Amino acid sequence: MDATSSLVSTLPDGAERRRSIAVIVGREPSLHSILVAVEPFRAANRVGKAQLFSIDFMPGDPRDTPSSMDIAVPRTATFDDPKKYDLILLMFTYTVADEAKGKLFRWLRRQAAGGAHLCGMDTGPLVLAEAGLLNGYTATGHWTGMASLKELAPGGTIVEQLYVIDRNRSTCAGQASSLDCSMALLRRLCGDTLYHLVCNELVYTAPRAAETRQREIVNGQSWLANPILLKAQRIMQETVEDPLDMDGVAERCGVSARELQYLFKRYLNTNPKKMYMAFRLQHAKELLLYSSMSIRETGLASGFATPSAYYRAFHAVYQKSPQEYRGDFAKNRSAMYGRNLY
Repeated sequence: MDATSSLVSTLPDGAERRRSIAVIVGREPSLHSILVAVEPFRAANRVGKAQLFSIDFMPGDPRDTPSSMDIAVPRTATFDDPKKYDLILLMFTYTVADEAKGKLFRWLRRQAAGGAHLCGMDTGPLVLAEAGLLNGYTATGHWTGMASLKELAPGGTIVEQLYVIDRNRSTCAGQASSLDCSMALLRRLCGDTLYHLVCNELVYTAPRAAETRQREIVNGQSWLANPILLKAQRIMQETVEDPLDMDGVAERCGVSARELQYLFKRYLNTNPKKMYMAFRLQHAKELLLYSSMSIRETGLASGFATPSAYYRAFHAVYQKSPQEYRGDFAKNRSAMYGRNLY
C-alpha cells in the first residue's frame, strides 16, 4: 500500500460518500474562476482514488450555452432533471437575463429545500440575494457588486472579504478566491485528511483566510500612514448615502477641519472633499453596474439630492452621464473583457 492509499484509508466516516455538484454558469463567464472552483473536487477524486464527487454543468440561461473567448462550457444537465445536488456553485460574472430568472430561481429554491448547500461566486451572490436566498445570512461577493448586494439583501450582513461560509450558504468574491472558497468547502465536506492530500496535489501551500480583504485601496500605504486617515476613510465610505459636511467628518475623527485638510494634503495629495466625492461616485458606479435601481435612485443612494447635481458630478469626472455609463456596460459585458469598463 502506497502512502496516499494509507492516508485515504484513514478518512473519517462519510468523507468517501459520493456527492453531487452542480455548476451553474452565466453568460461570458470567467473561465479561470470556474476551473479553480471545480479543481479541488476533481483533485479529491484523483487522490482519493474514488469518484467522491460528480460534477454537472448547466447554463444559468437555458437558452444559451455559455462561452468565453470562443471556449464553450459544456451542458451536462438541465433544470428539468429531477436530480438533487449536495453543492451548487453559481458562477456568474454579469447579471442574469430577466427572462431566465424565474426558472433559475425556482430551481435554486427547490434545491435549497432539498438540502443543497448553495454557493455564489463573483456576482453569483447577487443571484442568490435576488432569489431571496440570502436573507438572514452573512455574505460577500465581488467588490464591484457589493453596493448592489446590500440593496438586494437588506436582511443580510454584507462584508467585503474573500469568502463567507454561513451554515448552508457560501458566497465568494470569485476569480482567485474561488480556489480558497472551494478548498474550504472541501475541508468542511470531507475533513482534514483529504483536504491536506488535495493541498499537496494542487501545491496549495498558502491558504488565505476567509476574512482577507479583496482589494487594496489606491495609495493604501498612504492611508495606513495615519490612523486619522483610516478613520476618515471608514466614515466617508459608511456615509455615502447621507454625506456629512467636512466639519462633521473632522469631528467624528476627533480633529479640527483644518487638521483633517492638512493630513489629506500631506499624505494623499488631495483634500477631504474630493476624496469623499470619489467614494460617493464609486458607490454610484457600482450600483449602475449591477443593481436594478433607476438612475435617480442610484444618485439618491450616493448622497445626491437632485438628478442635476448627480449628473454634473458624474460627468465632470467620467466625461459621460450615469445613463451612458450604464448603457456602455450593458453593451460591453458580452465582450471579452467587459468588466474592464469599470
